[in-house]
Amino acid sequence: MDGREPRVTRIRDVPPDASITAAVGRHHTFETAVADLVDNSIDATATRILLRFLERNGEIVGLRVIDNGRGMDAALIDDAMTFARKRTYGEDEQGHFGLGLKAASFSQADILRVYSRRIGALPAGRVIEASAPTRVSDLNGADVDDFMNSTRTDFSMLSGTVVEWGEPRTFLTSVDPSDRSRWLDERVSSVMSHLGIVFHRKISSQDVEITVDVFDLDYNESGVPRTVAAIDPFGYEPLTNDSFPAVLRIELDGVSVYGTAHIWPATQSGRPAYRLGGRPGSLAQGFYFYRADRLLQIGGWNSLAVNKPELEYARIAIDLTDAFKPHVTINPEKAGLELDSDLKQALLHSAIGQRDLTLAEFMAAAAGARRESRKYTKRPVELVEPARGFGSDMIDAFEATVEFHSAEPINIRWRVDFLETPIHVDLENRTIWLNEQYRDIIAGPRSMDADDAPFVKTLLLLVYSKYFEGAHLGSREKTELAAWEQLLTAALRDEIAREATKMGGQDQ
Repeated sequence: MDGREPRVTRIRDVPPDASITAAVGRHHTFETAVADLVDNSIDATATRILLRFLERNGEIVGLRVIDNGRGMDAALIDDAMTFARKRTYGEDEQGHFGLGLKAASFSQADILRVYSRRIGALPAGRVIEASAPTRVSDLNGADVDDFMNSTRTDFSMLSGTVVEWGEPRTFLTSVDPSDRSRWLDERVSSVMSHLGIVFHRKISSQDVEITVDVFDLDYNESGVPRTVAAIDPFGYEPLTNDSFPAVLRIELDGVSVYGTAHIWPATQSGRPAYRLGGRPGSLAQGFYFYRADRLLQIGGWNSLAVNKPELEYARIAIDLTDAFKPHVTINPEKAGLELDSDLKQALLHSAIGQRDLTLAEFMAAAAGARRESRKYTKRPVELVEPARGFGSDMIDAFEATVEFHSAEPINIRWRVDFLETPIHVDLENRTIWLNEQYRDIIAGPRSMDADDAPFVKTLLLLVYSKYFEGAHLGSREKTELAAWEQLLTAALRDEIAREATKMGGQDQ
């Protein structure tokens, strides 16, 4: 040809392959999947949202998210059930990819049912299955209306939507009643905590009320609903004359955008808002990005720094305005985001507070506040300080958690020992020796890392620390050491036997 491009003869939409369900939502947890459904309810202007676990014969067999939003007509519900069908989203809406409902649901269950009622439109319902996600079943409108009318809630549902997960894959299948009860309690607590964090602004402003209950399908009755409480990651009482919280100013594309830098007061580190989800507060340091008052990222430094104990009180809140859009990629699960190099550089050179601190200087201030607080904070456990055998992260964790005894530090190291015992306590050289013969069992196959097996080594330090506190051992201490040695040797024999049985089974 003469350089001209070939002419277009036809334009058509090609539906996605059914295998798309295996590719989307794979990084969802149960909690992030539920939060994605709550996003949809909030986008539909719901003021009441009920998360309902469905129970039959003592087993949790499904889940419903019920709201009193504006609902959907047939056209809207068809759009909602279509993969990657993006619509125009409002400035305050959380929809982003056109995948949320399907990706969240099929990450947890094999059947997705949606029932909806919108004022001025006929009720509509649809069903899709993970095995054939592009095949949509329409439900009878009168049956959908009956279903909505029979859905028992303590709020009016003249309009609204029910999203139901059928045949859940990630729910407990144990038949033990105590296991089921424990699993449900843990699941309810975990999802309430996550929703309380992610939607804390909307809950605090009373834009929405979220409740959780368990509905017995056999008796057609629900248990007492539990209300999700707001958990504000910045919910501390500011200290008098403290320079934090402070305004963080970022210059981005010639425009000033703002966030807020916080150094959490050490005296308030016992609050649930500091220990988010019951985790150590040091795991919640970093950036908190919001969009339309919805928390998209719970801590983390986005490769601008690494998490370390000395920064445990440092948190930065940033609301994503239009200026951030070209520089931010939100992951489909809305549980974290990526920053481009321009935004990272802008954050590194941001100006914080009246002294225009850089990000590095802010981190130094947070580390200084922690050091100062530790001068006056007595920690509940005392151990002899560990030395060789632990990585820097574990050394930091020990420093953050325990008081060190005045005795000289202890090493935990490996050496070849042809005795059967897995460890040898060497008081003279202040070392707990691990038997190299059993390294594959204790630390994993072919480990050559001197700082390996941190879990086992920490347990050993907890047990043996007291024997290194003095210069000599009495008869009682020697008897105890002999008992520990017997127990650990017995445990090692049992583990070796289990491994041998496992290998024998694989050979058959």
